[in-house]
Amino acid sequence: MYIKRAASAGIICEIVYFLSVTAFIVLHTEWALTLWEIMTVAGAAVMLGVMDAIADIYGITGTLRRYMDISLSGTLFLTAAAHFTSIGVTRPLVSQGIAIPDFVKIGTHPGYEMTIDYTAWGLFMGCAFLFLCMGVKDRRLKILSGICSVLCLCGFIGSFFAEGLWYAAPMGYGIGFLIMCIFELRSSGADPAAH
Repeated sequence: MYIKRAASAGIICEIVYFLSVTAFIVLHTEWALTLWEIMTVAGAAVMLGVMDAIADIYGITGTLRRYMDISLSGTLFLTAAAHFTSIGVTRPLVSQGIAIPDFVKIGTHPGYEMTIDYTAWGLFMGCAFLFLCMGVKDRRLKILSGICSVLCLCGFIGSFFAEGLWYAAPMGYGIGFLIMCIFELRSSGADPAAH
């Protein structure tokens, strides 16, 4: 039941996240951008909870579990730092007419806030998926978490060469994580001994 609730929370969070992104792309308003940024931070917290639930169900303990949790916490901390700085400092200063260099603003590449965000979601989330992959015995989850890890890490490394290469990472932590939640939700109705 625990994994069912966690996977459902992950799916709902992903749907609301994708809706917030769509709202910003369509409306291009401040409130839509704020919603998107808040959902990014909330998404990191939900992912931490879901991946911890998966680790509990599949019996991942010890060093791999600690490293996964440290990586997930790094994602949450860095994401919160980047997006709350954008919401609470950068955007209010811009709205007051204060000239803020583009490299300080979120959404600008290369830039400070984007580097922090790419480190959170590319490097740290990629490592979290890697540690999950190394600790789980279930073949399908091992493959899926391995693919998510490679996509996140490739996106992180690729962002140093061209911004477009970054978009491999969202495929891992966005689409891959959603598939993982759906997989776990469907598997939760199966024989508990299978986990």
